[in-house]
Amino acid sequence: MSTRFKKHLVTQPRLSAITLACLLACTTIAHGAESGLRAATSLDGSSDVVNEDSASFISAKHMESTDDQILLRGDAEVRRAGTVIRGDNITYTQSTDEVDVEGNAVVIRQGAKFSGPKLSYKIETQTGEMHNVNYHYAARGLQGTTEYARFESDVNTQLKNATISTCKPGSKAWWIEADSLEIDYDSQMATAEDFSLHVAGVPIMGAPWAMFPVGQERQSGLLTPTFGMSSTRGLDVAVPIYWNIAPNYDYTFTPRLMTKRGVILGNELRYMNEYFKGEFTYDYLPEDHETKQSRYAAQVKAQGHWNGFNLNVDYNKVSDGDYVSDFSTNIYETSEDILDQNYALSYAGDFWRTSLKVNRNQPLLDDNGDPYTKPYEKVPQWTLGTYFADVYGFEISNLLEFTRFTHPNEKEKVQGDRFYMNHAIAYPMRGAAWFITPKAQLTGVAYDLTKLSKLSNGLNKYDKHSSFVVPTFSLDTGLVFERDTSWFGTDATQTLEPRVFYTYTPYRDQSRMPTFDSSLADLSFAGLFTENIFTGHDRISESNQVSLVLTSRYLDRKTGYEWLRASVGQRFYFDDQTVALKNDGKNIGTTDGSRSDYLASIGARLTKDVSLNATAQYSTTQDRFTRINAGIRWQPKPSSVVGLYYRYNYEPDSPDDHIKQIDLAAQWPLTNKLYGLVRFNYSLYEREPIEALAGVEYVEDCWALRLVAQRYITGDDRYDTSFYIQLELTGLGSIGTNPLSELRRNIPGYHAASAAPVQTGLYDYYE
Repeated sequence: MSTRFKKHLVTQPRLSAITLACLLACTTIAHGAESGLRAATSLDGSSDVVNEDSASFISAKHMESTDDQILLRGDAEVRRAGTVIRGDNITYTQSTDEVDVEGNAVVIRQGAKFSGPKLSYKIETQTGEMHNVNYHYAARGLQGTTEYARFESDVNTQLKNATISTCKPGSKAWWIEADSLEIDYDSQMATAEDFSLHVAGVPIMGAPWAMFPVGQERQSGLLTPTFGMSSTRGLDVAVPIYWNIAPNYDYTFTPRLMTKRGVILGNELRYMNEYFKGEFTYDYLPEDHETKQSRYAAQVKAQGHWNGFNLNVDYNKVSDGDYVSDFSTNIYETSEDILDQNYALSYAGDFWRTSLKVNRNQPLLDDNGDPYTKPYEKVPQWTLGTYFADVYGFEISNLLEFTRFTHPNEKEKVQGDRFYMNHAIAYPMRGAAWFITPKAQLTGVAYDLTKLSKLSNGLNKYDKHSSFVVPTFSLDTGLVFERDTSWFGTDATQTLEPRVFYTYTPYRDQSRMPTFDSSLADLSFAGLFTENIFTGHDRISESNQVSLVLTSRYLDRKTGYEWLRASVGQRFYFDDQTVALKNDGKNIGTTDGSRSDYLASIGARLTKDVSLNATAQYSTTQDRFTRINAGIRWQPKPSSVVGLYYRYNYEPDSPDDHIKQIDLAAQWPLTNKLYGLVRFNYSLYEREPIEALAGVEYVEDCWALRLVAQRYITGDDRYDTSFYIQLELTGLGSIGTNPLSELRRNIPGYHAASAAPVQTGLYDYYE
């Protein structure tokens, strides 16, 4: 991609809507020809491979020539410079450069096809006129009629008494009427006078004047408004105003009216050049009707790269801890606990990398109105890593990390610096049905703690200066056995894949060291093949253990498709686990047992339409299941899916973390045009729904209507009910609030029944 195009915003184009009453987006693609002759050495998606210097081609069943005219009779055709002219009979007058077409006249230019009984056209200037015209724009499937079409140049077309629609010819689902319509491909804009929008034959909105885009280029103007309904926000209406400042930066101002809250003034600035891109958002509510205070939310997301350096910024801040739960529109946003405020600068070479990061955060409020526990802030964190993939067969990696941890609660949270190092060397050996990877590591951790005198829980809990260095040895090995069999009558290959992972790490006393960013990792199949049971760098677990995992798969013998995968695994301890994290006086991570919980998983395609997935963890000490995630999904065709899911989590020391839920999600055709939408997530512990969604989706060939209602528990333990209404006019845009992202999140496998037209290229226009 050339630098010229890299400087343009590459996110999905923002299309201006019809101004005044109608705010719809109408898009088509127009490729303008550039002057000058250029040889094409390969297939090219740009339109400048044709120009006014291109040769002309003519064909017909019969040809006659006079001093000044060429007469073409029967299936006549003239081609030149991206323009195609057809008709029953064509007369070309050389002195005036004029083509007159009689009978079934057709002119194709700029991806648009115009048909009528007659055509008068000048090839050199690409000007002409037609009466009683049917036209079709291939780029977006737009079609319509006009009493009169005048081609002013290769970039300007004028239509009188015109209609436009993406429906099939003759359909009365919806269309636009305009007394006059001028299309300028140079500016990628169309201007209409005395405009009106008709749905099912009824005019629903109109304006004396309107403008809308006819290309994929971004245009300044009003964007499609959104509106919805919420029990906490009331009627929610937003009208974005878009300013295309330059090809590589733009600005959107969005007044958002909420009848129960007030007006949020939304601001978004996007910027991009060859080395940097970013989005800057600031939403401001002058006065909340409920809190009687001004509120705001700010966000900065930026990335930069130059000569090996990379910059990343992810900054989020709100005026108060309830802002997200009050103004978000889905359960995932309302369940946020912490907002990140991160900055990172990194550099990477061929075999090494380094980075400097600052990680801050803002805690939000919990159900009781108290702030969530604030994590430590890293101000800063510096890392240096190297990796060599093949040094005489060895893999060598090194990591050095220095971090300064701070926390505003100096009475209860220890402060200080941590230095971490890890050096590892492995020698992978692999064959067609086996692998062995011995590995050795050396890990060191050192602390320099500060402000210990301010701690209210005693100074003897930590050592101001402490450190340890510990080696780790591991061996990862596995085999793959195969045999021929069948899967429900289909020839298949069954595998049996045992894998053994052994690790040894001697004990190091870490009891007087803090835990800044470490936690006990959940037991998982990936975790069974790691040396350390803790995340982060504060704790290195003592280990003398082996993990055994057995996997079996059924593979289609012809295609290699995986019909079934089943695994079971467990970890066995030869010594007690004595290295622990302390939390509320409890030692987390220690064990004096001889084995871990059982893990099992299965994934199967029972048929090509029915899939089953399940994972489970069975506690050997409690003699019960502690985690289960299972689901079955039937998807016989696109836009037809039903799924039933079960989630279970048992935490004996934390009843608030108990989960026992069933989840039903479906998108199903009720008729050939009407689809039902449902999602119901129910907690069996609380005996109440967590999230519920219901709606319908009605789809015609050129429009769709979606009505969706959603109810969920917010972060402050309140129910929020939202309503989505969207009318989508295929190829033009939509009116209302778009529920598609919520439908995709709530209904796994959801597929929009109405697919928007895709962007076409130069060769899609070929005639």
